[in-house]
Amino acid sequence: MSTLYPSVLLVALGSAEEQAQCRTLRVRDEQSDFIATNAESLEQAADSPWCEPLGVRAVHTGEMVGFLMHALDPDENSRWIYRLMIDHRYQGRGYGRAALRALLEHLQKMPGGPGVALGVAPENTGARRLYACEGFVETGELIDGELIMRRLLA
Repeated sequence: MSTLYPSVLLVALGSAEEQAQCRTLRVRDEQSDFIATNAESLEQAADSPWCEPLGVRAVHTGEMVGFLMHALDPDENSRWIYRLMIDHRYQGRGYGRAALRALLEHLQKMPGGPGVALGVAPENTGARRLYACEGFVETGELIDGELIMRRLLA
């Protein structure tokens, strides 16, 4: 039996209205130590030509349910997922998995090497489980206290 996940659309955050909408999204209180705020992430993206911030919209409602950001690491020619967050009101409904899958599909079309990496807080077991189920493998590396996970895009 296959599990159905909601359809999501990744959207560029080009307008001030979309960015303001993104800034209102929040994770649950107990998750706030695991990820930077969306406002901080948007500031980081504005300062880096390598970062692409994207909103995650539910296809059936058009409502913004999450935020993600990725970047090309020119030194290692691979993509990094810097942020993946789903607003607390939409967690547990499959939006995180759907957003991750949509992002991986998006990254396959972009220049850069065949790999993608991310960092995750060791105590964020839910995220680690999600990433592992989607083919990411813990490498044993630690960067700024985060476990590094990698997978091939193909």
